Amino acid sequence: MRKPDINKKNLMRINEVVKASGVSIQTIHYYLREGLLTPPVKTARNMAYYEPVCVEEIRLIKELQVKKFLPLSVIKLVMKAKHEGQDVDHVAEMRSFLDELFHPLETEGEPKSVSLTELAAATGLPVKTLKSLEKLYLLLPDDTPQGKRYDSVDVRVGQIVKRLLYLGLTLPVLGVYSRYVEALRSESKVVHDQVLHPLASEGKVSIAEVVGLLNSLKSHLAAKVYRQTALELHR
Repeated sequence: MRKPDINKKNLMRINEVVKASGVSIQTIHYYLREGLLTPPVKTARNMAYYEPVCVEEIRLIKELQVKKFLPLSVIKLVMKAKHEGQDVDHVAEMRSFLDELFHPLETEGEPKSVSLTELAAATGLPVKTLKSLEKLYLLLPDDTPQGKRYDSVDVRVGQIVKRLLYLGLTLPVLGVYSRYVEALRSESKVVHDQVLHPLASEGKVSIAEVVGLLNSLKSHLAAKVYRQTALELHR
């Protein structure tokens, strides 16, 4: 098979990308598998050349991870928008909105990224209980090159669950919220595919405003449902 003719003058080998970006070869390969980086130009089975923009992309990914605490699943949205050449102002708004969305909720002072063992120490719950909570989708770890990692929200959820268990609730009772999480997953997919993605492509509507209105709609509906249920139970 004839090797492709490429101009290697402005391209980089992977070792050069490692040196310039400060991340390992394994991490670069992981980012490539996840679709976060501009694909390299392959000249042989074990030889590829990278565009300098890859270094900038890696730095942006690390910034969003380390400084903004965004999971890779969300960083994908930002990187996809950049790769698709969407408007710079729109990408900036998307980053700003995601920063706000993923700002820790009532978790100030909690660890930002921990292992399962560290989560047990931070919450006071046994590892066995934590694994049960994960099966119920009450803990939602991120898959990383270092394995499963739990963030400050998982820590806070574990602490809340510990208190609820102390007050007499059981895991089967809390299992009702696994259906709530599944409903949220379905909602977020519909909102992304049918609302945010079309609006993002047009770049004419504020994503933050749309999501703010949707969140307000949910809170009002939840309040009304709880109010009606309380009235029905006390008639």
